[in-house]
Amino acid sequence: MRFIFISLLLFVAGCKETSLDMDIPYAGDKLVLWGKLKAGSPIRIQVTRTFNPIGSIPKDVTVSNAKVELLVDGKESIELSSSKSENGVYVSDRVIEAGLTYVVKTSAPLLPAAESAPVLVPLDVPDVEVVRIRDVPGEINHQTRQDLVSLYFKEQQAEVESYYTLTFLSYFDKDTVSASPYGATDNIPAKEEDCHTWATEKISTYYSEAAGLTFDRSARIFLMKSKCLPDLKTPIKFYIETTKGNFDTPKWASKVTMRVEVVTKEAFDYAKIEYDQPEGLDLLVLPPQRALTNIKNGYGLIFASNEKVIEIP
Repeated sequence: MRFIFISLLLFVAGCKETSLDMDIPYAGDKLVLWGKLKAGSPIRIQVTRTFNPIGSIPKDVTVSNAKVELLVDGKESIELSSSKSENGVYVSDRVIEAGLTYVVKTSAPLLPAAESAPVLVPLDVPDVEVVRIRDVPGEINHQTRQDLVSLYFKEQQAEVESYYTLTFLSYFDKDTVSASPYGATDNIPAKEEDCHTWATEKISTYYSEAAGLTFDRSARIFLMKSKCLPDLKTPIKFYIETTKGNFDTPKWASKVTMRVEVVTKEAFDYAKIEYDQPEGLDLLVLPPQRALTNIKNGYGLIFASNEKVIEIP
């Protein structure tokens, strides 16, 4: 009985709420800017703000009363207007032009003004030849049917470092989904850790009648440095999923595409840091990676891209 009483006291003591007096530094509320300046597309910049890590978490951190403008090549200024459908998003019908340099400048009441570093929109997108072998045994995932695609980059830029992204999509009657690529074990995507990284990107939304909710649909993105490309005759290879449903009676995609994109260095570096961030139990033993930003007197990331889409035969 005495043992039970002592155990009960230990249990109650263990459940006692303890206040931790921690000094968490905070630089004050600042603007957070996010934007992808894609050549040939309209301008879209998202503006939010930071908040004190101590205290309650705000329900909404979007900034809807900001002034946002783009300075083009240090000459022309484009003022953005607030989106009617998305809070904290600022847009313009003007399209981003390849080869030009942009700076995003933002100000808002009670917040210090912030601006991005100059961002040069990539001019050229590499030519890539794609060879596809259908319905091959996968190396990692054996639960779905897969194709093997071999990519031959026809041009290499040894003098100027470039950063590429590859996005594979499978098209079905009503859905467009990620082809869930992973690198073959005998090529660069699997071996050169410093040369590549992975990320995810929202491609659409869908409504689930069963859950009664709208969900984001994302695609897996492969990023790599141009200096890591093999010689012109050696491909880099990926396994991709081009079916859905039962393995024995699959539904095949009507079309498969690959988006080839050239992005600025900031996009690659940011994706690599985020990919290496500890998650789950790793948070107990691994320190977080320092976040990347190219915003002066604020936070976030503005980067640029140029792309083309190739239909895989």
